[in-house]
Amino acid sequence: MDVPLEVILKNVEFKEDVEAVIMEKIEKLEQVCNHITSCRVFVEQNPTHQNAKHSYHVRIDVRMPPHHEIVVKRDSGRNVHDNLPTVVREAFIAARRQVEQIVDRQKKHVKAHTKEKMMPAKLRKALTTEE
Repeated sequence: MDVPLEVILKNVEFKEDVEAVIMEKIEKLEQVCNHITSCRVFVEQNPTHQNAKHSYHVRIDVRMPPHHEIVVKRDSGRNVHDNLPTVVREAFIAARRQVEQIVDRQKKHVKAHTKEKMMPAKLRKALTTEE
């Protein structure tokens, strides 16, 4: 990464455990794409939730060239029994999936559709019969 990893933990207990999970998942993310320019992870424990000690919010911002920015947000929401490392892992799984999609498009592993094929079939048929 060009910019060092930025981890922001707000109202979070067990910071060492969470940071270890984040570092492990960042390494796996860099295995998928080695040209990530920056990554910022924000983890917060929601104090306003009725089950405040179990409600978490995780946001991951990943930037990669040329002008791709991925933002993943995960909340423990109704799954108040999920512990924080689980919510962080789920957020990184979603981020990894999006990074893989971008890398596949950049390597042209995904089929590019022409404008003609993106048209509805009736419109395409009408245009070809007019000519």
